[in-house]
Formats: sequence, C-alpha cells, structure tokens
Amino acid sequence: MRSLRFTATILAAAMLATTMLAGMALASAQFKQSAKVVLTAKKEGASTGFNANLKSSDPGAPLEKPKGLKTLTITFPAKTSFNFKTKALALCKANDTEMVATGGSACPAKSKLGSGSATANGAPALPKIEENVTAYAASGQIVLLLAPKVLGAGTVIVLHGKISGNKMTTEVPPLKVGGLTIVITGLQLKVKAVGSGKTTWAKAGRCVSKKFTVKSDFLYETGEKLTISSSSGCSK
Repeated sequence: MRSLRFTATILAAAMLATTMLAGMALASAQFKQSAKVVLTAKKEGASTGFNANLKSSDPGAPLEKPKGLKTLTITFPAKTSFNFKTKALALCKANDTEMVATGGSACPAKSKLGSGSATANGAPALPKIEENVTAYAASGQIVLLLAPKVLGAGTVIVLHGKISGNKMTTEVPPLKVGGLTIVITGLQLKVKAVGSGKTTWAKAGRCVSKKFTVKSDFLYETGEKLTISSSSGCSK
C-alpha cells in the first residue's frame, strides 16, 4: 500500500511539472534578442524623440516561443531629461481599464507621443499576433497601448514605461488569455520630439565621441539578464 501511495505521489508531481512546463516559455541555445534604440536628435541638448526596434526569437524552444520578458530598462545618454510638465504636452489621466475600453480615445489627442507595431507568440492557438501600438504621455511615464490588428486575434495590453532621470523602466506582467501564455516577440516604436526651448519635453543628453549611446537591459522571466547597446551619430 505504501508503495502504491508513493508511486501515485510521484506521478502526480510529474503531471504537475509537465503542466507547469507547458505554460512556460523555455529558452533554447537558439534564443536571439536584438535591440536598437536611438535618439532622433543629432545634437546634444536638442529636443528629441526616440526610435525603438526590439525583437526576440527562439526556433529551438517548444512552439518556437521565446522566453518572456519581465523588465526592460532603457538608459538614455547621461543628462537626457524629460519634462512632463511642459505646456507642449497634455497628460493622459485615464486608467488602464478606460484606455482598453476606449481604444485610447480617453486620452487627450495632445498626449499622443508616437505609434508603431508589435508582434506576439500565443502558440499553439495564435502563433503570430500582430498589434498596433500607440504611445501616450502620462504623469512621469510613457504608456503604451497594444491592440490586435485583427479583432479577436489577441488581447489589448497596457504597458507603463516609468521614467526616472535618464532611465525608462517597463514592467511586463505575465500575459495569459484563457490559460494561453502570450509572449511579446517584437516592438517597433517611433516617439516624436515635442516642444522646443523652454517647452521641450525630452532633451538629448551627452554626445560622447560623436555618438549618443543608449543601453537596453533585459530581465527575463527565467531570471536571466542581457544588455545591448545602440548608438547614433551626434555633435555637441
């Protein structure tokens, strides 16, 4: 009897482990992450926006689903500054629920900072999800609204890029719909420069060796970390 109970316990534990693994994005040696984040300004101290292009893939992982991103921290050049109190901007005060329900129309038009697109892996049901991305200015942060390009093919997601000094930190919560794990695999975003002189929203920081350098730090759900640097030409 004891042997049967022991065997049943082992089988239950194995089934639980299998279920947990099925819901996780397991990385393989083929995992790849690319990141290019550059300022639009060409001169130190000028009004600037930024362009971001992030992609991840893993052909060797189950369902080709790469490991999920937990936190992305983007460090702009030293002395880069953001002024969310500028009169050149209006701030979006809508909460996440309101943004999702209205497709972003709850935010003032003057709070829109940029737009782009995103892709996600929701395999096996939705191996490739394509979404539109809109960026809004809120209090001390950039809010990203991701909405499926095809109605019903994915879910609406709100991400918060909180800015402190010259850093923007975005937490990516676990994304699940009906038990289906969704991993964001790509983000292309163009954020415009807003204002000039005293009304400048974002001011480009230091140009070192004729380059603006931006660092992207990735923290994955697995606990692994990765840093990728990007650069663009500039002058003082």
